[in-house]
Amino acid sequence: MEFGEIAALIAALLWTFSSMLWGQVKISAFMLNACKNVIGCVLILMHLICIYLVVGSLSFTTNPADWGWLALSGLIGIVVGDTLYFRCLQILGPRRALLIACASPLFATILQFLFLKQGLGWIVVFGILLTVLGVGTVVSDRRADAEAPGLLPGSFRTGILLGLFGAVCQAVGGMFSTLGMRGECGALEATMMRLLVAGIATVVIILAQQETRQGLTKTFKLKYMKFVIPATAIGTWLGIWFSQLAYKNADLAVAQTLMSTCPLFAIPIVWIVFGHKATRLAIIGTIVALVGVWMTVQN
Repeated sequence: MEFGEIAALIAALLWTFSSMLWGQVKISAFMLNACKNVIGCVLILMHLICIYLVVGSLSFTTNPADWGWLALSGLIGIVVGDTLYFRCLQILGPRRALLIACASPLFATILQFLFLKQGLGWIVVFGILLTVLGVGTVVSDRRADAEAPGLLPGSFRTGILLGLFGAVCQAVGGMFSTLGMRGECGALEATMMRLLVAGIATVVIILAQQETRQGLTKTFKLKYMKFVIPATAIGTWLGIWFSQLAYKNADLAVAQTLMSTCPLFAIPIVWIVFGHKATRLAIIGTIVALVGVWMTVQN
């Protein structure tokens, strides 16, 4: 297994932990996204300062065109995609939301073929489909109803549509990240650019609307921040950094597929933390998905 593929799996593990924390926060999806973007910007800047203090310099060599791709990736993948995912999570619950998010590798494969002109062998394509099938089996377990967070509920159809649009945005954001890092741009620089653009965009939107301005002060409360800050550190700062390492060092469709395996990590974590044992269906789905993951990386 190559470095980029390992980074993708680490990103999936990090997002699994952060998703459990996001599910504890009862604020609007956009405000939740805005909070984690702003905090994420602070964390990535602290990361850069530490590197500067240790190394003595920071070398950013990305040209304006590549920064443009990364900026688009931040707007579409983080600002829009994450907001849609959070709202889907609030309506449908984690397992069903993750089920719909499994469509992202399929969209990424189509985008890779149409725009990046990167062909994939039949074994890899079959592995992608098998992974999606296995992950879908895991998250479609009938226990999903009992695990629904009950946060800001909405219609089932709305949740599905938001989840699908979010999956498309994640795939598009991944494609733009790949384009932005085709040159000399490194994963840390790409993470910085995406988070800064996303943070600035969400703050501008909040300041432009009186209703969101008034709700901002209510959001930064201890009962929310005790979940938001660690979730941002795990899922936004580290998770996005490792996802950029995956995009930089692996094919888009392969990276997107491996990063969609969050439900597989969730099974043992939920068992250990909450005492919820996996059903037979979830175990079968896990085995199927792991076989698909193995086939996916055989390119």
